[in-house]
Amino acid sequence: MSLGKVLIALSVVFLGLYWLMDSLNIISPGIMSLFGECLPYLVILLGALLILSPIIKRKKPGFFWGLFFLIYGGLLLADKHGMLVFHWQDIWKLWPYIIIYFGLDMLFGKNLFVSLSGNFDHGKKKKKDKSHVEFIWNGDEAKEDSGQKDSYMFVNESSYKHENWMVKPMHERVRIADYNFDFTKAFIPEETIPITLSGWVGDIKITVPDDLAYRVDLRAKVGDAKIGKEKHSGILRNVSYQTGNYDEAVRKIDFAFDFQVIDLNIDQV
Repeated sequence: MSLGKVLIALSVVFLGLYWLMDSLNIISPGIMSLFGECLPYLVILLGALLILSPIIKRKKPGFFWGLFFLIYGGLLLADKHGMLVFHWQDIWKLWPYIIIYFGLDMLFGKNLFVSLSGNFDHGKKKKKDKSHVEFIWNGDEAKEDSGQKDSYMFVNESSYKHENWMVKPMHERVRIADYNFDFTKAFIPEETIPITLSGWVGDIKITVPDDLAYRVDLRAKVGDAKIGKEKHSGILRNVSYQTGNYDEAVRKIDFAFDFQVIDLNIDQV
């Protein structure tokens, strides 16, 4: 096991033990105060070691976790000196760091592929059936061909709003997603069509006709979801929704969403 993994594992165990003892009130105030004084420096030291230790061994630095702990420790230190308010339990507020880090990695990393594609109907007037933009990034070592297994779709912006676009089963996993579906303009076959989307951050807008049967299974660490007249906000662990005509309908859609952060809006018109 690498030094970075050992340090992260030990840090997680240490913090877990501390939080457990703190919640059970078995830590004396003196130890609590001492730990609070030392915590910012320990976290900053951990971040620095995760970056510098692999460099000394001529290996790839652990920039992701290294920078994360440097930022976390820096904010704790700023709170200690009264520059801002940031407590150790506010670590969850750093989730935008994921987006910022991979955005910078896309800019300065290697092997970034950009793909623009669209399907067209043949005839006198060509209409785009699907506009699709993909940013595919491979942050590891380059492969000999572009069909490498380690590549993945990083950012996906897709729009399905054109007349008579064909609804087909879909299963896509992306890091950052922006989807816009308009099923009032779609051709929907008489069958159950699964649409599964997952990733880190999802901004999904869906418009469905009032008579379309569908069900939704949603999981997210945090987000907002408006499904018909139902509204959900905060931690969305297991949100399920099903239209009243779902069981007897022949034509229906099964939506499944699994994101860390999501903004979902499903409107019936």
